[in-house]
Amino acid sequence: MKRWVEDLGAWASSLRFSGFTVLVVVLVAAGAVIVSPSLSTYVQQRREISELRESVRLHQEAVNEIDAERAKWKDPVYVRSQARDRLFYVMPGETQLGVIDDIVLPVESDEETSPELSRIRSDWVRGIAASFLTAGTTDAPLEELEGGADPETAEPADTDPAVTEIDPTAEEPQQ
Repeated sequence: MKRWVEDLGAWASSLRFSGFTVLVVVLVAAGAVIVSPSLSTYVQQRREISELRESVRLHQEAVNEIDAERAKWKDPVYVRSQARDRLFYVMPGETQLGVIDDIVLPVESDEETSPELSRIRSDWVRGIAASFLTAGTTDAPLEELEGGADPETAEPADTDPAVTEIDPTAEEPQQ
């Protein structure tokens, strides 16, 4: 390290500065100080110009899209198709069918169905048959009305032969 310091000292002592050299160095430093704010302003303004050009290009694309949309709406066929799609209008003599597809079912499901949900707890065929057979033969409301009861306030019978209580512990009927 000592040798390096000696070499540096020898080099510095070998330099000769004249007045002209000092004047040129001072003028270059002053020029750099004077030009640097202008140069930074120039670079900033060029960046702003490029950003504004990009903004103008994007806005011009938006205007072109709006002009294309306006040109579409001048076409009567397009207007008619939009009225059909958006407002569900139909031409005279046509019948419109609307399909409501608000439930999207997954293609495959990983969920398992519980046996309690898939097991039928009542014999609905027997219930319908009992209701059908007893509907024409039951005269319980007529007996209540013959006793002088008001038809509007007459209460229905407490039991319905079609409704049967199912014991969940009982065995399921064999079919």
